[in-house]
Amino acid sequence: MQTRDEIARRLREQSGQWFKGRTCHPEPEQIQKIVEAMQWVLLPNYFKPNADSTVITCLDKFHEALADQIHRGRFQRCLEKDSTPESRQIAYDQAEQVIQALPELQQLMYDDIAETYHGDPAATGYDEVILTYPGLLALMVYRIAHVMYRMGIPLLPRMMTEYAHRLTGVDIHPGATLGRGVMIDHATGIVIGETAVVGDHVKIYQGVTLGALYFPRDEEGFFLRKVKRHPTVEDYAVLYANSTVLGGDTVIGHHSVIGSNAWITESVPPYSKVLYQSEAVVKIKSP
Repeated sequence: MQTRDEIARRLREQSGQWFKGRTCHPEPEQIQKIVEAMQWVLLPNYFKPNADSTVITCLDKFHEALADQIHRGRFQRCLEKDSTPESRQIAYDQAEQVIQALPELQQLMYDDIAETYHGDPAATGYDEVILTYPGLLALMVYRIAHVMYRMGIPLLPRMMTEYAHRLTGVDIHPGATLGRGVMIDHATGIVIGETAVVGDHVKIYQGVTLGALYFPRDEEGFFLRKVKRHPTVEDYAVLYANSTVLGGDTVIGHHSVIGSNAWITESVPPYSKVLYQSEAVVKIKSP
């Protein structure tokens, strides 16, 4: 039987051999604090941390926390102890770029809230949507993470959307492109891949997947990354529960309705209805 010292030594050695990588990375425990700070600054009427807080003080805390995690993601070093003047400035500048994007992101959130309220007869008002709908939280985190993803910040955007995934059951890759006024109802089980494009005023119900049909490889057999693998969903489309849409060339035309459990691997024209019936998908063109 091995002693604890022997086991600990083997674990250290094997970790160094098999899991070589970052010596410093964004801290998972800080992601929750960043998300909470996002709620403070975007919805201060609902998530004010205490009576003495102001939007300015919340913005300052958000900026400081975000800069620290951006520095860890980009430079693999702690901002307080191991930064250089140049790396510190880059982290603070990129955190400030996120701050500058917040008014537009707040407008996008309002559009998402309004779309959800007007699209769900069970919603009693904006308050209920803001305080109880997990899809809205998933969209909020995605929209901030998407800004950082487009800025080229490593790892942190994905960690943020995975935190939202654990909370809500909605898995939106930060690289996906989502338009205005997106409604995510019931939330659980939704997957939206990295290169998916979702238009304006799209409604997505539980269990929907916007995924890849196949994974292209280069001549050496390695995956080709950053190529369009996931579908495009045009404006005013509706994707009902557990429908699956696959493929980078697949386009769901605007104002189309995809019925529950449908399996789509080819494009659908605008104003179409796709229903799943008796192991066959039947397309019905709307009048």
